[in-house]
Amino acid sequence: LTFVDRCVVVEPDCAWVLALVRRAVDVEHEWLDQACGFASTAEAEAWVHGQTQRIREALGVDVPDPEPLHVQMRPLMDRATYLDAIRTAQQLIAQGESYEICLTNEFQGLIAPGQMSARQAYLRMRQNNPAPFGAFIWDSSNQSGILSCSPERFQRTRVDSETEIEMKPIKGTSRREPRPFLSNEYDEWREEDERRKQELLSSVKERAENLMIVDLIRHDLNTISHSVRVERLMHIESFARVHQMVTTVRARSCAGVVECLAHCFPPGSMTGAPKTRTTQIISQLENRRRGVYSGVLGYFSTHGRSDWAVVIRTAVVADGRMSVGTGGALTILSEPKAEWAEVETKLHATMADSVSP
Repeated sequence: LTFVDRCVVVEPDCAWVLALVRRAVDVEHEWLDQACGFASTAEAEAWVHGQTQRIREALGVDVPDPEPLHVQMRPLMDRATYLDAIRTAQQLIAQGESYEICLTNEFQGLIAPGQMSARQAYLRMRQNNPAPFGAFIWDSSNQSGILSCSPERFQRTRVDSETEIEMKPIKGTSRREPRPFLSNEYDEWREEDERRKQELLSSVKERAENLMIVDLIRHDLNTISHSVRVERLMHIESFARVHQMVTTVRARSCAGVVECLAHCFPPGSMTGAPKTRTTQIISQLENRRRGVYSGVLGYFSTHGRSDWAVVIRTAVVADGRMSVGTGGALTILSEPKAEWAEVETKLHATMADSVSP
């Protein structure tokens, strides 16, 4: 965790320059007074003004398109091993050990010294796969960090008299072709694009996966909430390279924002159901630690809000190596070869032309 007392937040159509100022000494919140870097409003305003000027100056600079990275990626589990793991998972489902198992794989590639500009690599990811929960966290001293284009909100909370909770699990993915540049190709592309959306929406398997995770989330929320409702069940959200089936669940609780996050973690869309037994099965089948992948990334604010995304469509860089996790939910209806194709779809949705098979 990092306490951020100043930041520049960039959105698709605007940028926010934010700074926290110390207030009068308050024993109850003394930690906050000590953490804030600005002792006065004037000091904070001077910093905000300086950052705003830098942003205005940067707007007039012609920035070239970022170059592809071209990292050769190799899976930790090759295709045959992954297909065997899928079959084992389905046997366990048939034995009643689980209803749904979210199996994942990890692709890794070596990065030569000086090969990668992390910022350029992230911009390339955003260019190829715009997503609402992107994040770029980089430690230049260790040349390590997180480059994320996540489309999935895990949990958002807001506090008034109670805690309002929103969760938006994704289960169900379909490949999407890039939109054509030529107008005479657009009608054919749109027809095929709509066909794929409807195929995803009507898939018995994908709907079953989504419904099981929705029930898991409702169960998690019901133990800390007095009101849980499904606002929108199984609708399609489209991104540059994939269509996703998404459900929106909302609740009201007397629990605090930290308790709400802890109680629902880890994301059910990345484990399966039932959560405890299924995570044990995943540990055996994957035989590795997932690390930050499939966890959550976000923030708590000092005014009682939080927003967390599931760490998917994400590249993690450390020790001269890039890793990308991908996977999918398995049910008794899953077809192993189709599941491997989904793994590849998600890999290319993350890195597009920056990876080599």
